[in-house]
Amino acid sequence: MQKLIRIICLCLLMSFPLLTTQADHHEGQAATIMTEQEVEATLAQGLANLAGDRNVSDIVMRHVDVGGEHLGVSVVQRNHKEAGGPATGIAHPDLDEIYYIVAGEGTMLTGGELIEKTSRVSALLGPIENGEIRGAVQQKVKVGDIAIIPKGMPHGWHEIPSKNISYIIFRGDPNKVMDLKYD
Repeated sequence: MQKLIRIICLCLLMSFPLLTTQADHHEGQAATIMTEQEVEATLAQGLANLAGDRNVSDIVMRHVDVGGEHLGVSVVQRNHKEAGGPATGIAHPDLDEIYYIVAGEGTMLTGGELIEKTSRVSALLGPIENGEIRGAVQQKVKVGDIAIIPKGMPHGWHEIPSKNISYIIFRGDPNKVMDLKYD
């Protein structure tokens, strides 16, 4: 958990220029805090979601207005996935994502292009494109790793050899396509 706290601090420091340019907008307001206990409870809730008939749990912890854009933090968990079959994935035209792996391991697919893609709009994530990924790069990730996925980049999972994988996603939402969630 100490590593998680350091990563969150690093992400906040990286966004410091953005936050300071909007200082007048937030004068007199407090920072958004997500405690270790809240993160742990959200991780536990996600695992409970996976114990049912779901293969993916995506819980938005916070999605806040920081002035010129929105920033979000979600906890995502996925069940075991064997390698093979068609390589499918998604792309978010409006969202940059940073994954911080907190449990499990897997092989991500990133880049390439979506073939025969379909589009939909989700209240959780705004516009989403789905389809088969062609030409993606496979990269193994494990606890402590960070993946940066720019907006519009196809991404998915080739394999999750562990029982499940848990990661925290930091989402940059400059077009404000996601609904706000302060608590």
